[in-house]
Amino acid sequence: MTLSVLLLQILLSVPLSIILKFIDKKNSDATKLLVPTVYIIILSALIPYIKQNIFLIVVFEIFIRNFYVTNIAKERNTKSNILFIIESLISIFIALVTYNYFISKVDTVIPNPEEIKAYVWFLVIIFIYMIYHNMTKDKIENKKQKELEFKNENIVMEYAKYKNKYYSLISSKNKMVNDMAYAIMIYNSKKRPAIYRKIDEYKGMISRKEIPYGIMQIKSYHHLTDEESIKLCMEQLEEKYKNTDKKLDSILSNYSDEDRKTIIAIYAEIVEFTKK
Repeated sequence: MTLSVLLLQILLSVPLSIILKFIDKKNSDATKLLVPTVYIIILSALIPYIKQNIFLIVVFEIFIRNFYVTNIAKERNTKSNILFIIESLISIFIALVTYNYFISKVDTVIPNPEEIKAYVWFLVIIFIYMIYHNMTKDKIENKKQKELEFKNENIVMEYAKYKNKYYSLISSKNKMVNDMAYAIMIYNSKKRPAIYRKIDEYKGMISRKEIPYGIMQIKSYHHLTDEESIKLCMEQLEEKYKNTDKKLDSILSNYSDEDRKTIIAIYAEIVEFTKK
């Protein structure tokens, strides 16, 4: 290794220090550890003359950066000395391994066309996959949007149907309680349609156990009609509204997280519709 090569490597460590200083403000420490190695690989390709022991550029850069920070800029070191030493050693180790097992083993680090053929096809496959993924993603999103619109329209239709049928039972002075009752009704009627509720009624008569009854799925040891379940649900909602912080999660505290989220979504759709 000649003196001219050594001096050139020392000189080229300055740009690396500037690059790391810039990257330090925008990237993580894990990224910075790889930058010096990428830098010496690029230099090895552009200036083969300095390829011998080129990992020393990383060593020189660490000394230059440490000297600049502590003696010229006199900046406060935001990292502990131990952390700086560990990061420096890791950076040197990565560069040294890259040099020993890659840079020093080849005449030139620039691949010839035959060597990059596999990588080109790999990039082509990735490109085609990304195009396909974006196309299918758009289709899926459009499908979900249509399903959501249909779902919202369905909620409004169900709300209108049940309001016309049970308006005399759902007549609280508080609009939140009324809208919430309709949301629970719509959710339960979809989750447990009338035919399944009838089957549950027969099971309850035989087992004599507490089971959910009626369209509001109120647990009871004796049979409840849809109207009776609505009355009991209204009483429970009124009680929750009076004795809680009046938030939706509190009013629906006896439901599971998944059920609560769905009921609140239906409630929001009802509220939006009744504003019009």
